[in-house]
Amino acid sequence: MNEQLKQIYETMKEKGFKLTPARKYMLEIFVNSDYRLLDASQIYDLIRKKNKKINFSTIYRNLEILTDSEIIEKITFNEETKYKLREQGSPHHLMICTLCHQTIPLPFCPFGELETYIKNDTDFLPTNHHVEIYGYCKKCRQQQN
Repeated sequence: MNEQLKQIYETMKEKGFKLTPARKYMLEIFVNSDYRLLDASQIYDLIRKKNKKINFSTIYRNLEILTDSEIIEKITFNEETKYKLREQGSPHHLMICTLCHQTIPLPFCPFGELETYIKNDTDFLPTNHHVEIYGYCKKCRQQQN
């Protein structure tokens, strides 16, 4: 078994979630997808190849659980919701190619000065944040030219 998958299974158990067959299939899909963004229909189609008994509502319910447990993350762009495996221990700051959907984590948190301003100059206490930058990766830019 893949070491990354073992770690995710352990995290799920630590957070009190059962490793149902549907969740195992979903996690395998995310681990083997090279961090592509996947929508619920794609996940459903891939799981149905392994288990015909799983229905679409099971996929949605488990996507919600895996998102809440911070195993995967939900990304919405162009009015479309996609999911990807969350890189453990890294910030939620991503550059996302709008053509090939490659996601590249930012190596730092760009929220620093903004967070200071929010805490000091507004009546708001931030508890979490997520930055997504959309554009074109090098490969897609080269293909467009």
